[in-house]
Amino acid sequence: MHKVRAILLLLSDDYVRSTSEDARKGGVVALAACAIGLKKWNENHPNNASSSSNNSTTTLPLSPSPSPLEHSSFEEAVLECKDLILASVIHACQDHSQRVRYYATESLFNVVKVIPTLAVQHFLILFEILRSLYADVDLDVRSGAELLDKKLKEVLVGAINAGSFSVD
Repeated sequence: MHKVRAILLLLSDDYVRSTSEDARKGGVVALAACAIGLKKWNENHPNNASSSSNNSTTTLPLSPSPSPLEHSSFEEAVLECKDLILASVIHACQDHSQRVRYYATESLFNVVKVIPTLAVQHFLILFEILRSLYADVDLDVRSGAELLDKKLKEVLVGAINAGSFSVD
């Protein structure tokens, strides 16, 4: 997980915060792809590094049976990676370039889609970003904000119905 974090930091620091508009656009798209990759990895490894079944699926090279402390540390590292992705994409949503904001809005949509728990945990931040995207001067950014709004509503309704989000 340290290598994944290093890649995310590289994308965030060297691309999303670059002076080159193309690098910033590529950085936010790459971060959304990383979010998708984290989701797929978690689906293939539901116990987050523990190999409880004896089937023949391949796993990343990790210790055979991690201690509870290692497991907790691994879960914290995954959460930190998800938070880093979200923070960097949100940063790009406030970029001075309309194209970067558009790509960041698309990327934020994909992050919310594949990691809905992140959207529930950081709802207030996402609400503020969505508000600013709706007020954007660029029509494409506003259209992207509309799609993000629909996805966020869908995620929140699901979380409310599941009892994992309260409006209080």
